Amino acid sequence: MRYSDRLVWLVNDYYTTNEFAGLALEDEVEYMDTSETPWYWYYKAKCGVWHRVEDDPKNFMSSNDLERYYLRNPKGVINMTSAGVQFQINFAESTQFNFKTGKIKQIKRSFQTDIGFRCKCDDISPSPPAHWENVDPKKPYQLISLRKDCREYQEMERFVRDVGLLHDSIVSINRIQNMDLWELFCRKKIQLMRIKGQSDIEEQMLFHGTSAKSVRSICTFNFSCRLSDKRRKGHVLGKGTYFAKHASLATKYSENTCQGTKVMLLARVIVGKYRTGHQDYCTPNDDQNDNIHDSCVDNALCPRIFVIFDSNQIYPESSPQAVLSLPLLAKNVPIIPKKNTSVQHRSSQS
Repeated sequence: MRYSDRLVWLVNDYYTTNEFAGLALEDEVEYMDTSETPWYWYYKAKCGVWHRVEDDPKNFMSSNDLERYYLRNPKGVINMTSAGVQFQINFAESTQFNFKTGKIKQIKRSFQTDIGFRCKCDDISPSPPAHWENVDPKKPYQLISLRKDCREYQEMERFVRDVGLLHDSIVSINRIQNMDLWELFCRKKIQLMRIKGQSDIEEQMLFHGTSAKSVRSICTFNFSCRLSDKRRKGHVLGKGTYFAKHASLATKYSENTCQGTKVMLLARVIVGKYRTGHQDYCTPNDDQNDNIHDSCVDNALCPRIFVIFDSNQIYPESSPQAVLSLPLLAKNVPIIPKKNTSVQHRSSQS
């Protein structure tokens, strides 16, 4: 409702019908000056509630910035780039388009200032990844054995060979489905983007060598980044959980199964901004007040090893099944036996 409309209604309530009819409203009504009204811009979230653009964890522009562009051309279209992501604002259609994701958000202009409420989106659990199947929320986790002729298995196998540089035979791949760990991972990612004022943060698919007996615990509770020094095999880059860019390196830290195979996990890891680690680090920032870094590495220019200090930055995608599998977390996890002539020879005789 316009302020002028409100003024007319007030006048109508004050005068009688005859008195009101005799007023020359067009000449005598003094319209209220709204030029100083603080206008705000809102976006419609997934929960269906309108939120100030400043409340968006992937905020690309403030209400003041949008208002300035709008006043120049209320029907215009503007393109902008924020944190490496390109957006398009269409004032005529009241939309914001993200060129990277292809998603469209509704936006609107309003002088309302109701802020400070908790976003209902915080109460909505992230959706499971599209490739998950038969998700059972009553189970702490599920191991889904992948068929070798399925696309998911073949893509993971290529990743292990081409990126992981592991050329031994892959016996099996099992996908890990754990909604609790997935939700924690997604919320951690959103939190870090909000704190840093970024629309995205770097993730990598990394390998972790382990033992078959540790797989179940990792699938259920995730990696433990707070192991005591007695349980660590070493912490030359910091006291966290270690991941390798190459599977060929990760398998050196795997323990042989009784079948002569190696157990390995493939994880989705939020590496963010990293720095060279040190054996005394308990956090990537060495207990400094400014939390600038998110992980530590062996070489900041060409990292091969990453150290993570917060397990919520990790999602295990795949894991081993039976005695022939190499476990990987989050999506697809291949199991790859390391070549060992003596072990293979004894197995063939048994």
